[in-house]
Amino acid sequence: MSATKRVFVGAFAHETNTFHPVKTTAFRFGEASRRPLAGWEGAGIEVVPGVAAHPAGGGTVDGAACREAMNRVLDSLRAAMPVDAVFLRLHGAMYAEGVGPAETVFVGDVRELVGPNVPIACTFDLHGNIPARMGEFGDILVGLKTAPHTDGAETAELAGRILLDTLRGHVRPVSYVLPVPIILPGEKAMTTAEPFGSLVEEARRVEREGIAGRKEWILAATLFVGCAWTDSPDTGMAVMVTGDGSRAAARAAAVHLARAIWDARRDFTFGCETADLEEGVTRALDAPEPTVFLTDSGDNVTASAPGDLPIVLRHLVEREVVNAVVAGLNDRPAVEKCFEAGEGTMLRLAIGATIEKRHGPPLEAEAQVVRLVPKHRWAVVRVGGIEAVLAEGPTAFTDPSHFDACCIDPLRYKLVVVKEGYLFPGLTRIAPRYIMLLTPGAGDMRIERLHFTRRPRPAFPFDADAAFDPSLAPE
Repeated sequence: MSATKRVFVGAFAHETNTFHPVKTTAFRFGEASRRPLAGWEGAGIEVVPGVAAHPAGGGTVDGAACREAMNRVLDSLRAAMPVDAVFLRLHGAMYAEGVGPAETVFVGDVRELVGPNVPIACTFDLHGNIPARMGEFGDILVGLKTAPHTDGAETAELAGRILLDTLRGHVRPVSYVLPVPIILPGEKAMTTAEPFGSLVEEARRVEREGIAGRKEWILAATLFVGCAWTDSPDTGMAVMVTGDGSRAAARAAAVHLARAIWDARRDFTFGCETADLEEGVTRALDAPEPTVFLTDSGDNVTASAPGDLPIVLRHLVEREVVNAVVAGLNDRPAVEKCFEAGEGTMLRLAIGATIEKRHGPPLEAEAQVVRLVPKHRWAVVRVGGIEAVLAEGPTAFTDPSHFDACCIDPLRYKLVVVKEGYLFPGLTRIAPRYIMLLTPGAGDMRIERLHFTRRPRPAFPFDADAAFDPSLAPE
């Protein structure tokens, strides 16, 4: 590759929870990373950073706001042209009113802008809901392979390496996307459990060895779990394959992997210990382990739930549990009152249910302000024998460093409650044990309790007798 190649880098990503009670009407904007990907240093790549746009909220994205954000990213691309390639960081589960699958629509707009000959590389979260037409817009499509996620850097590196090989003329990437009519909460498709672990290993094997009867290389193969809390016509699992020079080979690999997923559809189950609220707390209190983490999965902020439900905190208070911490609970008004009152103050608080009001009232309680964390605008309060970290927005405690920030050692408590589904790797490394509580909310793991209006029909397990033959997918 003789001349320097200009690669535009942008971002447009969101995991939309359409069951969130509040619509998302604004975006956060910044500049995409200028840092070259691994393998790009000294390779004649000039990174041209564009706009990075992320919705500021968890609910269905307002259509006008979405279009405005898309245009801002596109304008930054337009200003950077001519470019030799485009690299986009996406999620795959953004859903906007009047727009639909916004990230797919966006990549289509990028394709229209740069024309047919400029390669477009995209990275995704495996919890994206991916329409088949994404394969028509993007050349290099690569998603995460792990859940819980541990391969973000490797995913970007793979996409970047394929793009570099494309610019050098070593490969001619072409992609194919095959939706699979299965809708599952992500916690039923964890790579640390079966059957998804083995299915992902088969995708890795296909990347290494190709597909029987085809000589073409398979450059990347991603199995999408989908986001069950995005009620859309594209919600569900999918297979995404990028092949070298052959759409037919990419399709053959996608058909093979889709059939393996479909054959395993009745085997998917939660990949971690689960329990209803009362049983889970009892189990944790009786556990021999010194600390048990409990995840409030129905109010999982990493699935774009509001994070303000006080259901678990109320249960612990009513049971007069001691030596427990709940982190963190989204309640801006309560945080403001705590900062006004100051550390050490006793005050009456109405905790939680400031956004999500469909699952009970706030917890009315006498609380002591234990500690204030101005950097994050967190307030640590004590209610009875329980400490709770209150925050001014949805807050996921996914790593020990988050507890360090508010001077809490989680392993000093018997119960530690966080607003997640499966426990994130940073906490899994230190947790003696964790239980996922099957709580209500916008992220309810019991998806049959949610009211879908746009989901694909038929789709397993809602339609138990649904039929699917991946070999009938379009050529």
